[in-house]
Amino acid sequence: MLAFILKNKSSIVFQMITRVLYIPILISGFMLALYRVPREPVLGSLKVILGLAVIALLEIGFARKNHKNLAANILWTLGIVFVLTSLLGLVLAGWYFF
Repeated sequence: MLAFILKNKSSIVFQMITRVLYIPILISGFMLALYRVPREPVLGSLKVILGLAVIALLEIGFARKNHKNLAANILWTLGIVFVLTSLLGLVLAGWYFF
């Protein structure tokens, strides 16, 4: 969220940090998908789709912020999809964080 709040030079640093954090997010999502998609294919597939949607919305938000065209609806959509993805991930993981 700091990447959206701060000014351009500071926000670029947080955008890069966020992009580096995509790697563990994708790896953990892939591991959860390998474990859960065979058992619960609909929820597992939905989690994968929502996870990719979070990354896509982040990138859309970063691009719009860099072009000074960021609208509040992107941030609201990102927040809602992030919360849904997190809750679905916890449900699929049996409410275990690790």
